[in-house]
Amino acid sequence: MGEDLSPSLDEKAKRTRDLLTSFYGGDSAPSHATARIDTFHSIDTPDFDPQRYMNALIGRTSVEGLLQRHVEMAAEIKNLDSDLQMLVYENYNKFISATDTIRRMKINVVGMETNMEQLLEKITSVQSKSDGVNASLFERRECIEKLNRTRSLLHKVQFIYDLPARLTKCIKSEAYADAVKYYVGALPVFKAYGQSSFEACRKESEEAIGTVIRHLQARLLSDSEPVEARAEAVVLLKQLGFPVDNLKTKVLEAKLEHFLSELQAEARQQTPALLETGKSSENMLDSTGSKQSMDFSKKDSIGEFAKTVTAYRIIFPNSEKRLTEVAIDLFNKLFASLQNHEEGVLSATKLISSLRVISSDVRRMDEVLPEACLPDYAIKAAETSIKQHVSDMFGHLYSQLTGDMVALQSQQKERGSSDEMKPLQMALDSGKDVLFQGSMDVLWDFRQLLDDNLDILVKLRDAYIDWVQGGLQDFFRSLKKFFLSFSKGTVSSDGKPPLVEKPQADKVSTGVVLVMAQLSVFIEQTVVPKITEEIAASFSGGGARSYEEGPPFVPAEICRMFRSTGGSLMHLYINMQARKLSLLVKKSIATPNWLKYKEPRDVRMFVDLLLEELKTMEVEVQQVLVRGSTQKHRRSDSTGSTNSSRSNRIRDDRSSRLSTQRARNRLLESHVAKLFKQKVEIFTKLEYTQESVISTIVKMCLKSFQEYVRLETFSRSGFQQIQLDTQFLRDPLKEVVEDEAIIDFLLDEVCAAAAERCLDPILLEPAILDKLIYAKNTKNSEQSASS
Repeated sequence: MGEDLSPSLDEKAKRTRDLLTSFYGGDSAPSHATARIDTFHSIDTPDFDPQRYMNALIGRTSVEGLLQRHVEMAAEIKNLDSDLQMLVYENYNKFISATDTIRRMKINVVGMETNMEQLLEKITSVQSKSDGVNASLFERRECIEKLNRTRSLLHKVQFIYDLPARLTKCIKSEAYADAVKYYVGALPVFKAYGQSSFEACRKESEEAIGTVIRHLQARLLSDSEPVEARAEAVVLLKQLGFPVDNLKTKVLEAKLEHFLSELQAEARQQTPALLETGKSSENMLDSTGSKQSMDFSKKDSIGEFAKTVTAYRIIFPNSEKRLTEVAIDLFNKLFASLQNHEEGVLSATKLISSLRVISSDVRRMDEVLPEACLPDYAIKAAETSIKQHVSDMFGHLYSQLTGDMVALQSQQKERGSSDEMKPLQMALDSGKDVLFQGSMDVLWDFRQLLDDNLDILVKLRDAYIDWVQGGLQDFFRSLKKFFLSFSKGTVSSDGKPPLVEKPQADKVSTGVVLVMAQLSVFIEQTVVPKITEEIAASFSGGGARSYEEGPPFVPAEICRMFRSTGGSLMHLYINMQARKLSLLVKKSIATPNWLKYKEPRDVRMFVDLLLEELKTMEVEVQQVLVRGSTQKHRRSDSTGSTNSSRSNRIRDDRSSRLSTQRARNRLLESHVAKLFKQKVEIFTKLEYTQESVISTIVKMCLKSFQEYVRLETFSRSGFQQIQLDTQFLRDPLKEVVEDEAIIDFLLDEVCAAAAERCLDPILLEPAILDKLIYAKNTKNSEQSASS
């Protein structure tokens, strides 16, 4: 029994050792278990051992696992059988199709050889019959050709006999070119047989051609004949061998030079009218649409010039240099007149019409005088004209907008900012219309040039797109510079910066600054995005600029630039208005002698002036800015504590009639309490709304009020006057600001500062304070009703 147990224990230990070795991956040679496990994962390899796999599977897997593995393997076998069956079916179908194709090819090839043999026999038969027909007709063809040559010779002989009559008929109809052609064609026959067979015909023809020469000489010497007819006469005389060199200088050259000089003078006189109407040099359309001939000394200018050039070159073959100089000079004057028009901004329609006329004229001139290279000159001149047009359009838009700002400044000085006509609102609406609709109109004007298929414009397309985008960039940069310069008073009344910057004499009105700030916001939020869409839709492309120059139009830069400009102008407006109120407060604090101040009987006049100035600012802001979307912070909504203010704490003990030392102790206590009180944020982020702007101005004014109070020393009556003034200001100021708690906090700070600087800080009785405020409100109501 011991021998039976020993092998089983050794086998068990070996199996355990093999499992541990296979799991931890020892450096020794792979064991039996490792080889078995590897075989499990390589069931599809050639060295797969089924018996070992089954032994291992039975030894490690439960009955349920064996059944599950059996089911899986049965499914895999079924799937493999299905795949193999489908593969056999597909190959069988392809084999059948290939067999059918081979069978059809065999059937078709079998009958093809017989058909080819029949075709060869038919071709051979046709060729033999064609050779027989050619052989039978050879003699007749030779006879026909001989008769045809005889007939042609008889026609020539007949032409010689009929030549005198033909020449006489040409003389009667003044068809001298035909007469010269017939005679020149008959000259070889006269030279060969003129002394024998055709002597009579030769003499009659010479007499007739002499008459033709005399008529051509008369036409050449006549001043009433056009230059083309005279040039034709010279050509015909040369063909007849008549000497014409002695007539060049006497008749044609002087006349042609004179005509060219007259044509240049007429071009200088007629070009402004041509460019003004933008019509063709041959005919124009009047306002009713009917054709109206252009008075160009009753000549088609370019047509006459082209004819003259043609005639000149015929008469003087080596005249290209002179004609080139004349043509270039003429077209330089045409384009100079186009660039120096004096009717303001030239519209795209008129510019296109002018360029179309000049392009047509250049094309006609280039046909007769290609040596002048007029198309190159035309492209250079058109480039200059289009650049000037783009600059003029943006310049006009800039002048219109800056002129409105200058006019608004003058209007504000004359009528003030409280005018019932709402000039700021009208100026803002006008400026928005100029910026938005004006920019769209300018781009629409530019798009007309871009959409036109004129060859000159097509060649300049990429450069033109860059000019437009660059013009937009320069326009907005100039506008931003104007806004900042005008707000600082460094722009003259004509909208242009002075040559030498001088100290600011007349400050720009606050209303103008506010309008420019809102226009900057409008440019950033509305104008630039719309222009960007238009650029992407109609002016995409370009690329004619060099890489160093960068992109011509950068919307992000423009938006960032006007966002900064709008913020600067809005802060400038707030500072100007706050400075105005602060000066009023400073004067009201620095003027009285607070140590000898009498007991307060009424709210001081400076409070009315302060509220009146604030009302004026509110009128300006309402014309330009929109109302805020957020609700006002009432006292119950505010995070600040108004009931714990210093004045209220002192007022709680008003019945006890504190002494001076007791009041100062309470002030010390209030300072300590403020350390533990929730902080009130005074200056928040500025928004472009009525409430935000007015609130910021009021906060700055009240902070200045507090600082000015700290510079003075007050008696009890002076301190009570400050208390009365601040208490009266609470309700009117709360109506115009966003957060009412800020007003209570800042006015309490003013009272606290006055109390700190007071020798005897005793507050007024609440009843007396309410009575004085009520009397002031009643007085203001009566004044408002009477006015």
